[in-house]
Amino acid sequence: MLFDPERHQPLTSLPWHSHCVQQEILAIIADINRALLPSASWPTHPLDAQSYAKDGPKWSAYAGAAGTIHALQILKRYGYQVADLSNLLEAVHLSFLKSPDVSVEPGLQIGQIGILVPRMLMDPNNKELSKTLLHCMQATIELPFYEITSGQSGMMHAALALYRKTGDCCWKDIYIKGAKSLVANWQQDKTTGEWLWQSQVFSTQRHYYGACHGIVGNVNILLQGLDLYSDLSAEELLERTISTLNNSAITENKLTNWPLCTKPDIDKLLVQWCHGAAGIITAMARTPKMASSNTKALDDLLVTTAEVVWQAGPLNKGANICHGTAGNGYAFLYLYRRSGETIWLDRARKFAMHAIEQCQQDRIHYDQGRYTLWTGDAGLAIYLYHCLQPNEAAIPGLDLF
Repeated sequence: MLFDPERHQPLTSLPWHSHCVQQEILAIIADINRALLPSASWPTHPLDAQSYAKDGPKWSAYAGAAGTIHALQILKRYGYQVADLSNLLEAVHLSFLKSPDVSVEPGLQIGQIGILVPRMLMDPNNKELSKTLLHCMQATIELPFYEITSGQSGMMHAALALYRKTGDCCWKDIYIKGAKSLVANWQQDKTTGEWLWQSQVFSTQRHYYGACHGIVGNVNILLQGLDLYSDLSAEELLERTISTLNNSAITENKLTNWPLCTKPDIDKLLVQWCHGAAGIITAMARTPKMASSNTKALDDLLVTTAEVVWQAGPLNKGANICHGTAGNGYAFLYLYRRSGETIWLDRARKFAMHAIEQCQQDRIHYDQGRYTLWTGDAGLAIYLYHCLQPNEAAIPGLDLF
């Protein structure tokens, strides 16, 4: 068994209905607007409160006010009638520095970068803000993290987005510094031949495979910036990655998944964005297509991996992106964008209908929404939009800013 059935639930029987999807997006936006607190934050959901040692408002991009405001910026750009709360981001940043969610750090998902980038996107000529953000980005370079949440690759996603938007070389330069740090610390295991980073995640050092903390997350952002930094070619990056994924894959009946990391005593087989099959797809489906055996091997691998996501079904942990049904649905959207095969779009939309049911049920059960980008309803609203407009599909706060 390549997944734990107890972590998943049967897929809803509700058929795809675009009107229902639009109505849920509008309902989420309205709920976010109603629930805004005077402190420029939102009520913390009980499930998010369990993940934090500190009580009080949350500020980060991952599960706090910055991520929710960023989601609203994106939805406004997509044409929805959304109150622009970008002016609150300065107060959110100051509140984070005064009373941080976890600890004051520079990173993307739970640190300052994820709070400052939405401000920078709305005010790209702000020199003082640019200086502060660059300082935070620089601070990630020498950290022993090598992953998205707090490390170099998360910073690089933000830097690349800012460079693509503004053309300012300061963002290109910091992206290149991050790339050099990643490549210099990418090591081949002499026993297995696998190419891995030793990532430090919440004080624990491991060699991970997945999208958030592992090899595919790092390779993804190196591939996206090959026009800026080319010490390794796309073919070299793909060769190392495919050989590592093939060596570490667990395959059964034409289905493929991966363990969290190389440690033999950690044998969880998760199927979600942050660990396991779904994130492998969203990271690697963005790989440029090349006339090579590695591209063919990758495409074949993505299909057997997507079948695991489909057979596992929606996640019990809710409708969210990070470890929920929307994140797994993005795997189908990314594969649809890569292949053009409508089976993947159909599956993404079926997951969308299930995620709507989950969101509505949780709102009743907890008597509140979940006002976050990565763990809650704000991210779900963007996923639902992407199911309506699949050619625009990109995970917000990572591949979309």
